[in-house]
Amino acid sequence: MSSEKLIAFKTSDGEEFKLNEAVAVRSEVIKNMVQNVDCTSNVIPLSNVDGNAMTKVVQYWKKYSEEGATEDQLKIFDQDFLKMSQSELLKEVIIQEFVDRIKGKPMEEICEVFGIVNNYTLE
Repeated sequence: MSSEKLIAFKTSDGEEFKLNEAVAVRSEVIKNMVQNVDCTSNVIPLSNVDGNAMTKVVQYWKKYSEEGATEDQLKIFDQDFLKMSQSELLKEVIIQEFVDRIKGKPMEEICEVFGIVNNYTLE
């Protein structure tokens, strides 16, 4: 049995993604959430991200998490990754804008933005 922690995400269109924590923390926002909240037992709702956009984000995170990927391989990947339709590119820009708005915010405020309620009590 694997000891890797999985983090689950649910997009605005109901698609669920389960990722190893090591991959998910490529995002500083997710990294901060994981450090401050037990996200391994909850699904993180992504109300502003649809499944198609999240698929691209996951693809990017996984590539940059690969062991042994050379700088040249990543450069080629980036060039291919950016070959997308105008609507896909617009979604990516909007996602980045959203990320920039919550960057540096306290965890409580980020949880509020994502609708995450921490109502767990120690037993």
